[in-house]
This record gives sequence, C-alpha cells and structure tokens, in this order.
Amino acid sequence: MMKKKIINNKISYLKPVDAIILVVVFVMFVVLTIGVSVGTYSYKENQVLLIKDCMNIFSDNQKVQFQQFVDSKVAVLEGLAQYPDIYKMDETMQKEFIKGRSEKLGFHHIFIMRDDGTGYYIDEGVIREQGEEPFYQSVMENEVYITEPFYSSEHITMTVSVTIRDKYKQKVGALCGAFELTEIEELFAQNEMFLDGKLWLINRQGNYIVADDVNKIYSQESVFNEAEADYRLIQKAFEEKADQEGTVVQNGIEYIANVTYLSGYDWVIVQCVEESTIYKDLLYIDLWSYFSIFVICSIIVCVVRIILYWYQSMKDVNMDTLTKCNSRVAMHNLLGRLGSDYQHSIALIYFDLNKFKYVNDTFGHDEGDKILRIFADVLSEIFRKYGHVGRLGGDEFLVVGLNLSEDEVQSLCHAVEERLKERSTELKYDYVISTSYGYAIREKGSHLLLDDILTLADENMYRFKEAKHRTDEKS
Repeated sequence: MMKKKIINNKISYLKPVDAIILVVVFVMFVVLTIGVSVGTYSYKENQVLLIKDCMNIFSDNQKVQFQQFVDSKVAVLEGLAQYPDIYKMDETMQKEFIKGRSEKLGFHHIFIMRDDGTGYYIDEGVIREQGEEPFYQSVMENEVYITEPFYSSEHITMTVSVTIRDKYKQKVGALCGAFELTEIEELFAQNEMFLDGKLWLINRQGNYIVADDVNKIYSQESVFNEAEADYRLIQKAFEEKADQEGTVVQNGIEYIANVTYLSGYDWVIVQCVEESTIYKDLLYIDLWSYFSIFVICSIIVCVVRIILYWYQSMKDVNMDTLTKCNSRVAMHNLLGRLGSDYQHSIALIYFDLNKFKYVNDTFGHDEGDKILRIFADVLSEIFRKYGHVGRLGGDEFLVVGLNLSEDEVQSLCHAVEERLKERSTELKYDYVISTSYGYAIREKGSHLLLDDILTLADENMYRFKEAKHRTDEKS
C-alpha cells in the first residue's frame, strides 16, 4: 500500500484574552528587537571601521618594513657588485674575495650568475648550468629580483639578485644572495597582531610565504584550493594589482581582511581579524542595551508561560491520558474539519474489543487498562502512515483515514487482528485479544455527511460483532 499524506489534527483553542496577549507581546518583541538591532548594527559598524583604520596603518608599516628589509639585502649585494672589476676576476680571485662573507653579510650563501647561463657558487666551489631555468631568465631580465621560496630538505631559502655590469655599462651577470625564509617570518613576528588576528604573506600561486602555521608553508598547497574557504578578495588584489578591503573565509570562519599588494614582488600581505573577536574585550554595554535585553527576556518569559499553558491545554483536551492516542474531542474536531473536504475519500473505521467486560470482571481493571494500551499501540502502529487513531470511550476506538480503498481498509484491519494475536503473548493469563470492526467510506466528491458515514460504520461494526458471536456459539 502506498503511503498516504495525513492532515495533522493536533489543534487547540486559546481564550480571546490569551490571543490578545500573544499579539501584544509579539508586537512589543518585534519593535524592541528592531530598535536593539539598529543600535547594535550601528555600533558594530563603528567598531569595524575603527578596526579597518588600524589594519590600514598596520599594513602600511608592515609593507615599509618589508621593503626596508629587501632594500638592505639589495644594498649589500650592490656594494659587492660595484666592487672594481669583480666580474673580471677569475674564479680563484672571486672565491677568495667573497668566500666566507655570506654569513657576515646576512646570507645563507652567495653566488654569481654569468651571462652564459652558468652559476658559480662561491662557498661550495661548484659551477651549475642554469641557463634553461626560469630563475636565470628572471635574473637576467631584471635589475633587481627576488625569487619565490626554494624548498630543500633542510632549508627554505629565497634569493635576491642585483645586476653586474662591465666597464661599458652592459649587463654581464648578476650577484645573488640566498637567505633563510625564517628572516622574513621573524620580521613579520616583530609586529604583534592585534585582536589575535592572522598575518600572511602569499604569492600569486596562492602559496604561503609567511603564515600562522609553518606547516602551511612547507605543504606548498595553494590557499585557493582550501576547503571551506573564500579567498576571492585575495584573488582580486592580484588581478587588479591593488590593495583590497573586505572579508575572507578560512575553515568556515569569516574574517575582516586587509590585503596589501606588493607590486615589486607580485605578493600580497594579508591581515585577518575574526569579526567576533572585535567585541571580546568590550568593557561595557550602554544602559539602553541592558534595558532592552531585560525587557526582551521578560517578554520571552511571558510568552513561554502562555505557550506552556497552551501546550498543556492541548494535551489535556486532545490526548487520551490512558492510551496516549487522540481523545474523543480531538476526533470530533478532526471530523468537523474534514466534513467539508470533498477532494479526498474518507474512511471511518470503528473498533471495539471482544469480551472486554469479561477481562475487567475476571482479571481486574488494571489488566483491562493494559489491554486497552496494547490495543491503542497496535492501532497506532498499523495506521500511523494512513490515518488518525482516537479513543471514543471504554474499549471503542475510531480510525479516520484519507484516500484508502476498501481493499486497503480490509487489509489494514486484518493486520490489526494478526498483530493483536502476537501481542497477546504479553499477557500473564490465557486470553487472546481480538476486535470487532466496521467501516464506511465517503468517496471523493461525495457530499454525504460524515455523521451519517460514522453511524454506518458503527452499525457495520455491530453486525460484525454479532456475526462473530454467532460463529463462536456454533463452534
């Protein structure tokens, strides 16, 4: 049988005064909520603007410090590169001139890149063919150049190069100095980030050069591939080659962000402050906010009291306390609503227990109540997807189903009988729970009164009971 869509019949009624209170409370709540929301939003906007101003100042300072750091490296190399006839020195003379100066000058190692594509690494005393490498092309095309990080098993280094010229002012090579990436990390760490924010240095490919987590640097994974992230603001900074303000999302958390574009390097400095932390250290909330919160809480208390009263009233009126199924009142209200529903067929099924008086007289009312609960459980179990179950009184139950055919009704009623036999094993005495039932169906489009259909179902139930009684007597 196909699952039927059943109309929910759990309704109750409020007194007029309760309805008025609910409306008044709702209006007050909306007005106060709007007032507090407007005030809070305005205050929030002011705080955000203040934070953004601070971030702008911080970014400018960081950008200047980074440029000074790179300039200092460049100045050292340029000083060496301008040493008279450094390029004319043979390898032995160059090695003696530069050897051992790398660490003193702030570099991990220094090497000379020749215009024939070879690189002479002074401290190592080796020559490498690098003419086909992108690094060589970049070094020869730029007066001053700083590379992307180079990852080895022991170090992450970056290289700054400056031009070497001959006496005719022609570029004939480059002097290069490699330094540890940790130097840039320490430079960034010197600036204490306010509000527990994040500070990153990112290249165009989205790789971290500086990050709050060193694993992000070593993984070399692009931020643009991170899950639960939104870095469109960073992408926009690269596309427009300009500073940006807005928001970014990392790990599903939204941050206020300032992105500073470093034009000479095609990198960006990214500052992020989690928006929620802006209010973490606030020392006070103005009196209006306190008053509003108090009023709103009071209103909520009143509303909860009314809802609880309403809920309790609904339970008392609409639920049978013994069997926990719908009460006689609830079923009456349901039939009242369905009386004018001519778009569905409506099946009314009457049930009552056989020999129930015998159970009460023989085993007591407690056992009778237990059987009633079992009966209600079985009806609810079988008809849960197809209709509403209610207790009219005593051992009489009514099921209201929508769009059930006569064959489906008979099949469901048979399932009730079988299930009752199974549940009878729960009893302590030799008694098989059985039921008599009768049903009547008002077809779709029919305008017959449901009271008449109910009467017919009741009559059919008693005919069923009498027939069953006669059969039992013969046997």
